[in-house]
Amino acid sequence: MSPNWQTEFIDHLWHVDGLAMLSIRVARLELTRWQHWLDAHALGWQQVSSADLATWLGEIVGRQARPTVDKRSWVLRRLYQWALQNELIEADPWLGITRPSHPYRWQPRFTPSEDAVGWLLLQPDTGTSRGVRDRTIIELLYASGLRASELLGLRVDQINPKERAIRVMGKGQIERMVVYGESARTWLRYYLLGTRSRLLRRTGRNHYQLFVNDKGDGNLTYGVLKSIIRRHADAAGMPLLTAHSLRHAFATHLYQGGANLRVIQMLLGHACLATTTIYAKTSAKQLTELIDRHHPRGSRYEGMHRMDTWHAASAQMPEGTNEEFEPLIEVQPWRTGTGR
Repeated sequence: MSPNWQTEFIDHLWHVDGLAMLSIRVARLELTRWQHWLDAHALGWQQVSSADLATWLGEIVGRQARPTVDKRSWVLRRLYQWALQNELIEADPWLGITRPSHPYRWQPRFTPSEDAVGWLLLQPDTGTSRGVRDRTIIELLYASGLRASELLGLRVDQINPKERAIRVMGKGQIERMVVYGESARTWLRYYLLGTRSRLLRRTGRNHYQLFVNDKGDGNLTYGVLKSIIRRHADAAGMPLLTAHSLRHAFATHLYQGGANLRVIQMLLGHACLATTTIYAKTSAKQLTELIDRHHPRGSRYEGMHRMDTWHAASAQMPEGTNEEFEPLIEVQPWRTGTGR
């Protein structure tokens, strides 16, 4: 049972701030927790002081990760800003609480390699309707960089197969156009023309959501999507993989393939380029190829002033040098994984 102030605040987040549905759910959960905390301390939400908030922060900081603390405190900061703007309180209690001087910077936990994603895509049993649906989901997540919430909210009328494009309503209710590759289009077409129709035929319903559940009577939930990714990731030997990891892979592999960061920013729907740079990781293979191609001692160097005598000198190295060097390579900690 929600008090009126909670309902009004949630309506403001939805209609005025334009937050995504997933953010609204997080806010609802935090407001419920906040109410329980207030009840336990015999406090009314409008009588909260800076000291009360400091006590609350002290209780959760030791038990939860810093990103979680930031997310929970953001909801309450926004709540009391809204209350002040609507003259429901006389002063914002958060004004007396300063934020950390070096805030936590989020980093992706795990980004699968190209080969790992390729192996993951082979896990669904495409001889079944569920397997085809799962393969299509993984293909689309990796090919487009969609957020999990965006994928779950997709409707059939948002897909433009001819242009290989999807009209997406992202964070803050901001619309953007997302494109995807040929492989994803093939599986999406296969799913739409065959598998999805068979799933819906079980109930006779004409569901508008793109991805439907196994029974064909409703759209997928986040919990079901999470279990789909986890099941196939476990089979592929990648227990840390999530739907969001495929978004990381999309951006990272695009960047490693030479895509411009501004283009990646547009495809991901990031408001700030600094957020996109998190995915700008260069692989060891890329660095090796860069040295080979652009350094005068590189095996594929084609510079204007290439010194062929260097390579001639290399050819005159004493016999057995390579053989003598190999054992040294094999015992290096970074090669064997036995050292730090």
